[in-house]
Amino acid sequence: MLSFFHSFVLSLLCLLGWRKTMRSRRRPLTTSGRARRCSHPPLRLLLLASCLLAWSGFDDGTTASAKKIASSSSSSSSSSSSSSSSSESNQFGISNTPFGTWQEVFTAAPSRAEESIRDGISPPIKIYVYNDADVRKLLFPGKETQAYKSGVCGMKMYGSQVHIADFLMKSKELRTENPSDADFFFLPGWPKCMLDAPPSGAGLTDDELAKRLNGIIAKLPYIKKSGGRDHVFVWPSGRGPTLYRDWRCKIPNSIFLTPEGFYTDPYRTLAPYFDPWKDVVLPGFMDGRKDSYLGTNKRISERTKLASFAGTVPDGQQLKGDDKHVKAHPRERLLKLSKKYPEDLLAISGRTPKYAEILGDSKFCIVPRGLSPWTLRTYETFFAGCVPVIISDSVRLPFQEFLDWSLISIKWPEAKIDESLLTYLKSIPDEEIEKIVRRGVQVRCVFAYQADATKCNAFSAIMWALSLKDRNVASTSEWALRDEM
Repeated sequence: MLSFFHSFVLSLLCLLGWRKTMRSRRRPLTTSGRARRCSHPPLRLLLLASCLLAWSGFDDGTTASAKKIASSSSSSSSSSSSSSSSSESNQFGISNTPFGTWQEVFTAAPSRAEESIRDGISPPIKIYVYNDADVRKLLFPGKETQAYKSGVCGMKMYGSQVHIADFLMKSKELRTENPSDADFFFLPGWPKCMLDAPPSGAGLTDDELAKRLNGIIAKLPYIKKSGGRDHVFVWPSGRGPTLYRDWRCKIPNSIFLTPEGFYTDPYRTLAPYFDPWKDVVLPGFMDGRKDSYLGTNKRISERTKLASFAGTVPDGQQLKGDDKHVKAHPRERLLKLSKKYPEDLLAISGRTPKYAEILGDSKFCIVPRGLSPWTLRTYETFFAGCVPVIISDSVRLPFQEFLDWSLISIKWPEAKIDESLLTYLKSIPDEEIEKIVRRGVQVRCVFAYQADATKCNAFSAIMWALSLKDRNVASTSEWALRDEM
């Protein structure tokens, strides 16, 4: 029979090994949908071996001690979770921008958050941004490449991967160069650009990108302290963290900033990969297009179209041969509805040079899901001055923590893309449409990427949403050990 001291030590090792084993059971998936095996350190085998030894030598007293530790862990987990949710109600504060103020935002869409908002302050967090002194060869294209020189990676709809890093590097209010003062650690990088084909990107394969990121993450000096829970990564496309093949093994607990709050169709076998408890939805980056929408923006009374949609329609190849899904796709059904009711709905398949004019001449802009539930059209409508009609059942919109989307948009079910949609839109008088549009104008500052943490813009709103993610808590096993000592 083992002594009480040895049994106690072995029981702790056993619990730690078992906890790690349970956490690793949720393995990542390959693009074919099969489970990918995460690599485990040899220490795991030692820990599991200690379990067998401990179980063979425990007496009743030691077993009772182990039960106490497990009970303590469970209690701590509940306590930690409840403290996280209680912190979500009043940690916002926002200020002026050329597109509006936070005061206007909450006048248009009242929220419980406005009780604690004051203009002229920045989010109450400090962020450490990794640089070449911490890790050599961060995830950027080579400076000699066209992708780096041209700046194209920051011009497209995935430009948030470039501009969020630039914003944090220049922010006097949020950035700290002292890791000890940091609430969060940010790893700059352009993952989508690295996968894009030259000259727009670096042309890496998924495997090559994973190898690069594995090497970078292994060298991050502060990631082990919290298991990555206070580390922030930007994934700027609908693929989210699946851009990085090994994310479930290497950074499953980290915070992801991504425009997709559900999953994109071609990668649905890899879902779920967005966690609303820890991750933040980004507004799509479309600053290069704002001026064209503002320039074609007419008064509601002068607009000649009831509703419109113009955009690409996913085909079977994009949806990996899901023909049934293609036929039922909202965009495909909108095209059919437009042919039946051409006077009420203009629907165009493909790109058109008159896109901005069409939005500016429509009272309602239809925003159907594409390959992903999210689409850039959602944010374009607020600058085009039309009411967004969102047809995407699974979409998670940005800043739902403090923005009431029901006051600035219409949400319509995918299953009812028929004449009832047009009947409903025609029933709304121009006066009501103008009210919705006016509220949209008041809140659109949160969709404009402008680099000032103290004013209302997308950067500031993202940082306020991030401030809710309190990751600086002890792990369950740490609390268990404290209770026992």
